[in-house]
Amino acid sequence: MKKLPLKAITIALSLTLVTVNCSNSNDDNTTTPTNQQPPATTQYFHPPTWIQGTWKYAPFGTPIDSPLTLKFTDSDIISISSGGTQTSWTENIKVSPNGGSVDENTTNTQYNVTIKHNGSGTTEFFEFRKISDTEIQYRQAPVLNWTSLVKM
Repeated sequence: MKKLPLKAITIALSLTLVTVNCSNSNDDNTTTPTNQQPPATTQYFHPPTWIQGTWKYAPFGTPIDSPLTLKFTDSDIISISSGGTQTSWTENIKVSPNGGSVDENTTNTQYNVTIKHNGSGTTEFFEFRKISDTEIQYRQAPVLNWTSLVKM
């Protein structure tokens, strides 16, 4: 048996290591494991176009500063306090420990929303009706008196 010189063994080992180190591997961090799913997004609210915008409490047709200002987007309802703090109704459902669900009933002049908070047994009812392009009325159970809101 013929002995290989040390230099030939070193070159052979070096080529083997380079081949192993340059091989295709799955160390690339840009792939997503197959068991992970992107976070689900849920659109709870679908306000009709006629109600989208910002509406403010207006007894006798004149807006006043009050905690009753509502902003309707194409995917959410936002309460705005007299200090300007905005509270998303969607976020309120998402931060609830057990989540919730929303049922909507929409016509050309009516938008009714029922929010059911899972696990707590709490259900909220809201009714909005269009009076004109610049005025809506609102009521919430259990207080069922209509309140006027004007578009800002």
